[in-house]
Amino acid sequence: MSTLFNKVINGQQFNFQPIEFGQQTGYHVDVKDDEGTRWEFRMFQDDDNEYRVDGEKLPDWITAASSELVSAINEHE
Repeated sequence: MSTLFNKVINGQQFNFQPIEFGQQTGYHVDVKDDEGTRWEFRMFQDDDNEYRVDGEKLPDWITAASSELVSAINEHE
């Protein structure tokens, strides 16, 4: 599995850490907003091997960046 990496998307630095849960692989992702609040969520591959954002009560700006987050992972792998 890939190593830790960071990617700036829409002016925010997203930090990606690889994780594995049994057969499922993905990334733990964290990012700080403009007020300094750290948001944490996971990205896992679905049955079609597409990465999806998995988190509760995430702000719209994170979910809106999901395609850029997937692109960042694909570029890194």
